[in-house]
Amino acid sequence: MSDAPIETAADKTALKQLKAARKEQIAAGTIRMKEQRRAVKAIKQQLEGAELTVPEIAAATGLPVSEVLWYVATLKKYGEILEGPKDGSYFRYLLGQAPMPAAEADPAE
Repeated sequence: MSDAPIETAADKTALKQLKAARKEQIAAGTIRMKEQRRAVKAIKQQLEGAELTVPEIAAATGLPVSEVLWYVATLKKYGEILEGPKDGSYFRYLLGQAPMPAAEADPAE
């Protein structure tokens, strides 16, 4: 026998009501996710073949510097971009390659 819970008609009705009640929040979350994807894509496009500082990326993309800084920090944390040499008060950033998960890195283990 399966451990999966059996959905009843009451469960389905409750889920529909919950989705209807949270329709605006779901739509707002979807819009925000699309905006984030566009911003990350724009930042990565600017870094293709170029090393740029956060203010240079912000100027090229039209995004606020504070927002670009957050995205750059996150992309750096996950290995999507790399920190290059320091240029005055700012580091230059370039596209990197995301590190492979440990399970895929060495299949022999």
